[in-house]
Amino acid sequence: MRTGMKLGTALLVGLVGLGSCDFATDVELVEISGTGVLFGQAFLDINGDGAADAGDLPLENASVVLTTGSGDVVLNATTDTLGLFVLLAVPVGTYDLGLDSAVLGDSLTTIAPGGDVTVELGDTTFFSIGATYPTLTLAEVRAAAPGRRVFTHGLALNSRLPSTDGTVHLLDTTSATYLRATGVSVPSGNVLTGDSLRLLGRTALNNGQPTLDLATPRILQRGLSVPPPVEATIGEAGTADAGALDAALVRIRLGEISDTSTAPNGDFHFWANDGSDSVEVVFKWFRGISSAGIRPDTIVRINQATGLLTPFDSVGGVRWRLLPRAAGEVTLEIKSADVAVATSFVPTTAATADTVEIRVTVQNLVTSTHTATGVSVTDTIASGLTFLSATATNGSYDDLAAVWDVGDLAPGAADTLTISVEVTAGPGTVTNTAVLNGLVLEVETNAANNGAVAGLTIS
Repeated sequence: MRTGMKLGTALLVGLVGLGSCDFATDVELVEISGTGVLFGQAFLDINGDGAADAGDLPLENASVVLTTGSGDVVLNATTDTLGLFVLLAVPVGTYDLGLDSAVLGDSLTTIAPGGDVTVELGDTTFFSIGATYPTLTLAEVRAAAPGRRVFTHGLALNSRLPSTDGTVHLLDTTSATYLRATGVSVPSGNVLTGDSLRLLGRTALNNGQPTLDLATPRILQRGLSVPPPVEATIGEAGTADAGALDAALVRIRLGEISDTSTAPNGDFHFWANDGSDSVEVVFKWFRGISSAGIRPDTIVRINQATGLLTPFDSVGGVRWRLLPRAAGEVTLEIKSADVAVATSFVPTTAATADTVEIRVTVQNLVTSTHTATGVSVTDTIASGLTFLSATATNGSYDDLAAVWDVGDLAPGAADTLTISVEVTAGPGTVTNTAVLNGLVLEVETNAANNGAVAGLTIS
């Protein structure tokens, strides 16, 4: 901002001598170079709006430098405690007015007056000189060296309420870039999910991942729509897809529950695993999410869990935790299955000393995502029949224990056991009974089809 204020000037342009008839006195003109005065205030633009206003800070003991277009220093001054400075006897001309590079360091840039300064004869002119921090995108913040003070902006993916730990996850919707802002101060009205923010903070590293630390937020717009979470496997969530999903909002599905614990501060921890990898899920105490029903080694599992990824030191390197934001972001399901058992003789009639087959079939009749795990069937060879051999499409049959260990049955899957026996009984009828053994990790929804009986007529 420039405001020209003429305070009055006195310029001596010549001397007039006294004269008489006896002698003559010459008049000597003395040329005096014209000057003006520059004064003003240097300020730190905290909110980044380019103007000195409430909330901005004066730059104290800052060196203000007036230079020519070629870079030669004409005058300089040091600001007082209010950021005020005065440059007296400035020769008429056009200059650059700015802050010394030592003041700016590697973070600040000059934003005002934003052009040449023209000093006119006798002028006393006021200038504001602002310095501010560069504005970087979230991607640029992630790539910046630690220790730089910068502005950035993003969409808040979680609320920063007074009782929280001061971390806000940010999303740049134009580039799908995520960043964690830590130590976020509480502005008037707090930061809520969906707020568009402008933040001033210092680039830093946390567990090897870029963050914006000690961030001061300014709310630009309230209540914007938050994009849906990124769908990720449990393995991808556990490593944040090798760090590419650090700070992202993600959703995992179908996880078994293991290793539950409650930390001294009240945080509830458990591990969700899919049989090949796992991710730690943490209910932060201040979120008020109930852990009821979350127990390891039960028929309960995680149907889906949505949360924010944050890194932590783990044995063997950095892993990521999934932090749900509300109770509705974690849903449980009861694992269920409907395993039907059938049996038959082939053929259904035989004579003594004949060889016949006993066929036993199991099928998981559910069509959802629930696999029946550890399926086994008891089939005891009846008196009058002698075991010869057995083959199965899956698993194996132990004739001594009379148990067919089937293994897992995916939804809709079926397996068959074929037992060869020799008929040793005389004329009459023998029966074969096949019974499903109880499921351990699923609920059997239809007990009526868990067993079957077949008859063999011996002639």
